[in-house]
Parts: sequence; C-alpha cells; structure tokens
Amino acid sequence: MIKDNNFFGFARTGTTGAGWEYPVMVNTQNQEEFLNSGEDLVVLGNRFRKTITYPEAISSIENISFAESEDMVMMLNTLEIIERPKQFVSKIVSIRNEIGWNRLIYAPGIGDPFLIPVLAYMGISVFDDIFLRKQSQRGLRYTPFGVAKDQSPLESNQNFAKDLMAVIRESIKNGTLREMVEKIQFSSKALEILRILDFSYYESMETVFPLRTPYIMANSIESLERPDLKRYRDKIVNVYEKPVNREVALIMPCSARKPYSTSRTHMEILSRISEFRKYIHELIVTSPVALVPRELENIYPAMFYNIPVVGHWYEDEKVMMKDTVSAYLKRNTYKKIIAYITEDLGFISEILPPDSLIIEGNLKSEANLRALYAALDSTVKESDLKKGSRMDQHVSRAKFQFGNWIGKYVENAKVINNYNQEMLIVEGKPAMVFNEYLGKYTINKSSAKWFIENGKFLVEIDDFKPTSNVYSVGVLDATTDIRTEDEVVLHNKGEVKGVGIAKMPYSAMKDLKKGVAVKVRN
Repeated sequence: MIKDNNFFGFARTGTTGAGWEYPVMVNTQNQEEFLNSGEDLVVLGNRFRKTITYPEAISSIENISFAESEDMVMMLNTLEIIERPKQFVSKIVSIRNEIGWNRLIYAPGIGDPFLIPVLAYMGISVFDDIFLRKQSQRGLRYTPFGVAKDQSPLESNQNFAKDLMAVIRESIKNGTLREMVEKIQFSSKALEILRILDFSYYESMETVFPLRTPYIMANSIESLERPDLKRYRDKIVNVYEKPVNREVALIMPCSARKPYSTSRTHMEILSRISEFRKYIHELIVTSPVALVPRELENIYPAMFYNIPVVGHWYEDEKVMMKDTVSAYLKRNTYKKIIAYITEDLGFISEILPPDSLIIEGNLKSEANLRALYAALDSTVKESDLKKGSRMDQHVSRAKFQFGNWIGKYVENAKVINNYNQEMLIVEGKPAMVFNEYLGKYTINKSSAKWFIENGKFLVEIDDFKPTSNVYSVGVLDATTDIRTEDEVVLHNKGEVKGVGIAKMPYSAMKDLKKGVAVKVRN
C-alpha cells in the first residue's frame, strides 16, 4: 500500500509498500527496481502481465489502456500516444478518474527530463530511464540549460535524472511545483501539455490545486492560466460582493511592493485623499490577478505574486483585465467611477461606463493629484453617501474566502487587534483570526457550528478526539468545496471535533487509507 506524504494537485510524494520514494525514475538495469521476466514485468515490486494492444487502442480516446498491479497501474503504448498530446492528456485524466488515488501511474519509455515535471504535475509518479539510455547512446547529455554533446553521458544523465526527481519531490512538498513546470521550457511538448491542462481541464485541475502556495512567480504568459489565479478571478466575478456603503469606485494601478498600500506611490495618493477613503472603494487593476479590491490586498494571491514590471502589457493580459473588470462591474455597481491610472492602463477606460472620470498620466504629478482630490470632493459633496467601516471590509473579505453565506454570522462582529493580528469577536468569543502570513482567515471552534449548519468545508471523521493530525483512514466524508490548505471543520455526525487545515484534496481524503488528511489546530 502506498503512503503519501505531500500533495500538489495530482502530483504527490510518498513511499510505495516496498519502500520506494516517488516520484521516481526506475533504473531498468537494476533488477531490484525493474525485472523483465518471461510473461511478466516487475517494476518496484509491482508485477504486470505483458499485454499486446492494437492500433485502435492507441487511436481511440475512449479506450483506456493500462495494466494493473497492487500499488500502481502501467499506461500502455505511451511512446505512441505521447506524440498526440491532446489524446495523451485525455487518457491520463481518464485513468486517474478510473483508479482514484489508491494507485500510482507508471508511464514507461517517456522519461524525458524536460518533460517529466509537467507529467508529474498531471499525476504521473513513476518513470523509467529507457528514454535516457537511448539518448545517451546518441551522445546527448542533459543539463539544466539544455542538451549538449558528450561521448559517454549515461552516468551524467542518470545523476541529472536522480537530482531532478529529488527537486520535483521537494517542489511538491514546498508547494512550488507549478513554478518549476513553467520554468523548464526546453520542451515544446511540455508546454503543449501544460496549456491543454490549463485550457481544457481547468475544472479537474482546480479541484485539487492548493488554496495557496508560498508565492507566485508570474514570469511567463502560462502563469495567467494557473488554476489558483483563474479561481481567484472567477470568485471576483461570480462571488465577491463589495462592502456596503462604498458607492464611489477609485480604480488605481498596482505597485511592485505588497501590500500595495505600503508602496510609496499608493501612500502618497492615499495621504492626499484620506478624508474621502471612508466613502470610496479602492480597486487595483493589474496582471495576473486582474482586479484587487483594497480589502483583499492582504490575501492570497494578491499579496503573494511577482511579475516583471516593464510598463507594457501583453494583449492576453489586457483582454484578461478588461474582461474581469467588465464582468465585475455588472455585479457590483457604483454611483461614480474614477480611474486614476498610468498611461499603460489606458485601455481599461474602454470598458468603463460613459460617465466615468479618467485621470491618466503621472500618478505623483501635483496637477493630477489635485484633479483627483477635486473629483472626490465634488462627488462626495454632491452625492448622498454614507461612510463605510473597517468591519464592512472584514465582512466582504470573509465572504470572499468562505462564500456569501457567512455574511450573516460576521456582520455584527467586533474587531480587536491581538498580537498584531485582527480577530473577529462574535457573542464575546473569538470566531476567526486574519493571518497575514497565510493571507486568509483561520477558524476557531466557536465558529465551527456555522460551517456545520451550512454544510461547508466539513471533514467527517470517526468518533474520536483528534490531536495533531487526522489521517485519511479516519475520514468518513469530506465536502467538495475543500482544497488543500483550506480551513476545515472536523465533525462526527454534526458534533464538532476540531478545526484545522486540509493537507490533501477532498477526493484523496475519501479514497486513501494512509497519509495526513488534516493538520489539527484545536
């Protein structure tokens, strides 16, 4: 039986029943790892019956061809199918759906080091060195910077592959696998597979992609389609509700420094309009997140991304920002919209209402700052506006994280600062704490009943008192809204047992019998 240690989407680290770490590159010349014996093939202690498949099994998307063993399944005809990336991805997705999480996927013969990261990302855990041996015979040596000629590169290639697998395991553990996949762009086929996953299988990837990662290095156009960024933009458009009493929108550009409000440019602007801030809703427009309401600037992903800043946007970025802002404004309406933007964001004015005021140019220009002040002064004086509050912003932020259902529970909460963290107090008890390091609210036991009443973020366990960890063997059920790193409530038949952080996808919690499902907080 396999034992998983860490998850990143469909990628996973752990050990097989025979003690082999995965993801792994099998040495086909080591009989302890790989044995070709008569009618059987033994890979890491897993015995497969040799199988002949016919051309229709290769060409047909509906035909899922794989051999089975205790801990893994072996995909058949991988050398042929990998030449048709759309079909290859479809077959891997179908295999995953059929076998669940209890067995690993072995893809023989396609262990190209520059292809392996994206294959691991999509859920393949076992590779072999057949491809590397063939390349070595051709005198090709793999390096971090591409392929070079060499007379005897086999040992070097094996060491390169061994180090690569270690880096992949570490990147799964520390949550940076997506960065690794995007960074290794020597293989056009790898990028093709990544784009197919992003565009055609977003729903499947999103359900297992973690709620948050340590950071987002959005250095390539592929970053726009990361499942966590698309998830954020989808929520901005379809879930997010602006704080009450914020009827004037002020659209601004981003800053390199996070949170944006601590940058010199934002601080200077905000100091000049401080008397109006309780009436306005500040919206930051940028790539790759598209739109960040001020109260969300401390959350993931707004607080955790970096992009190359060159004063120029690609057309894909422009379209993404315009589409997101346009859709957002259909759900969240304002009496007045003022855009205080740099010239490179001028395209945003194309989708704003006709009566919007556009102030474009140098953000620190005295003339522009005076124009902004005058516009806000006249708007506030001429409109019947009510002041917003800090609590309204907390309500909007909590609704964004957990769903609009939570609004009624926190709308009358009090906010106190405890050890530099803001805590929401409901009925005299601490309900949630905003953790700036994680960019999210953490749940306390006193608020756990809200989640049970609404059937949200729940992990049902056997009737026991959880301590530091809840293992998947003790999980009875889990709601489908859970993502890895989400806040969850542990319960047994509706009785609160604790709260904690999900450490694997909800589907894995229900399938697996080993591995940590939830890290318990209290």
